[in-house]
Amino acid sequence: MGRVNAVAWSPDGKRIASASQDFTVQVWDAVGGDRVAANGGHVYTYRGHADAVWGVAWSPDGRRIVSGSGNIDNGGGDTTAQVWDAANGGHALIYRGHSDPVWTVAWSPDGTRIGSGSADKTAQVWRAQ
Repeated sequence: MGRVNAVAWSPDGKRIASASQDFTVQVWDAVGGDRVAANGGHVYTYRGHADAVWGVAWSPDGRRIVSGSGNIDNGGGDTTAQVWDAANGGHALIYRGHSDPVWTVAWSPDGTRIGSGSADKTAQVWRAQ
């Protein structure tokens, strides 16, 4: 696992997702509220990105995760935000509206839209379906 760029708790507090420099998002079981399980609690690794992952967020219902990626050294690269199944990493959709790395992502409270912020100097809102 590479450098961790962001972390997010699941809405029920049972899991943590970590966005990493190694192009992955790791999903972990959390135990005891403020401690990760003794065995590491690793659930799975999402490998859908082709560059470092900078942002990660759980949907309000905890069923999906969105992650944002890009190459900060030369811009471009994988400038996507990706929505995927929080239970198993199954791929749902890719948003390609940015032209530079996606730094941050957030779900709307009703889970129908996602906001993403990018090095392309835009913040965009798009449907999560």
